[in-house]
This record gives sequence, structure tokens and C-alpha cells, in this order.
Amino acid sequence: MARHKQYFKWEVPATVVTLVKAYCNDYDRRVKIINNPNTSPEIAQNFREFNLAIDTALMDIEPGLRSALLTDIQIGRGFDASPIAPFLAKNTYYARKRKLIHDIAVGLHLI
Repeated sequence: MARHKQYFKWEVPATVVTLVKAYCNDYDRRVKIINNPNTSPEIAQNFREFNLAIDTALMDIEPGLRSALLTDIQIGRGFDASPIAPFLAKNTYYARKRKLIHDIAVGLHLI
């Protein structure tokens, strides 16, 4: 498999980007656990805080692009395979994605 080219202008270390992707991948599982009535309140509160950090970072992105950009981060999809590619220029897409990764990392206190 070819090595993916990475564009990081926000000075986010690669290990932090990996952690942000992992938190994004786990987003849907945390929602299910939060909504489960058998979940302890402490765990539900911690999971709400993680999801709130992601939701807060997504607020800076245009509403129509939020879910697709989050999915792109979750599955490691780039501009060429993204469903929002027809609506954004390549540089704009990667600028939004970098800023989102940076904002999530800040919200999760990773940087």
C-alpha cells in the first residue's frame, strides 16, 4: 500500500493525530453507551466530555460538511475519495481537516 502524504500546518504531532483519529472512531460507540440506561453516571459523564470536545470542534465547520469531514477523519479518507470534494477546493478541504484535528486535540487537552 502506498504511503499517504500528510499535510500538517497546525504543528500537531503525528502521535496526537493518531489519538484524535482514535477518539473520532470511538464517537458512535460512546453515544450508544451514553444512551444505555445501565451505564454508570461517571462513565457516561466522561464519555459526554469526550464527545463534547469533538462536537465543539465541529461547530467551526460548515453544517453541511461536518458529518462527512468527521467520517473522513474516522476512516482516514482524503480529498480524492471524500464525498465533499466537489464542494471544496483541495487546499480548503485540507485546511478545514487540519483545523478540525487541531481543535479536537485542544478540546481533549492533548496539546
